Amino acid sequence: MKKNIFLALDFDSLDKALDITDKTKNYLAGIKIGLELYSAIGLDGIKEFEKFKLPIFLDTKIFDIPNQVAKTVTVISSLKAIKYFTIHALGSLEMLQAAQIAAMGTNLELLAVSVLTSWDKKDLEQIGIKSEVKDQVKLLINLASQAKLSGVIASAQDIALVRQISKDIKIFCPGIRNNQNTQDQKRTLSYKEFNDLADDKCYAVIGRPIYEGNALENIKTIINSAK
Repeated sequence: MKKNIFLALDFDSLDKALDITDKTKNYLAGIKIGLELYSAIGLDGIKEFEKFKLPIFLDTKIFDIPNQVAKTVTVISSLKAIKYFTIHALGSLEMLQAAQIAAMGTNLELLAVSVLTSWDKKDLEQIGIKSEVKDQVKLLINLASQAKLSGVIASAQDIALVRQISKDIKIFCPGIRNNQNTQDQKRTLSYKEFNDLADDKCYAVIGRPIYEGNALENIKTIINSAK
């Protein structure tokens, strides 16, 4: 069975997160701990997930001056259980490079956030960015590639665009939905559509469609939908 799903544990309960991970672990490529859960459990709480022997993706999307980002990366890299860590590509090439230098020689791989899947052109315009969404994604992916980061966060709709820039960079795709209820996401695809576009360096990041309800049955249904 091809494992390309990272389970997004986007809630604030350590017990719930451990329980859902335990139930679905055999179907996962890894788990994602977002800002909400991280704020509740901290680095010590993340250690509780080491027993599952799954890659851990810490998704706090930091965005700060290069020195502070580099220092944060150094702290995060000290916990060997964390495999991936996100930083905003909007923070500048200098910030991305400082982060990458701090991560060198460690287990940590950095992922650059391009344009959030909850954003569309109107959202970009509200912060003064006049570019089309795909043009902005392309610009930010190029920065990540120049900084030699391991991967990027991008909509599954942008996989082909990312591959025009780099054949090797890992792509993590949130906003995977199997029905018309996209919740707070705007640029979404189904898991089947994702798989039709994805290569072996692409991962689907899925949260609520798995953990709302029977997590084990939900993830089986999602995986079977792509067959």
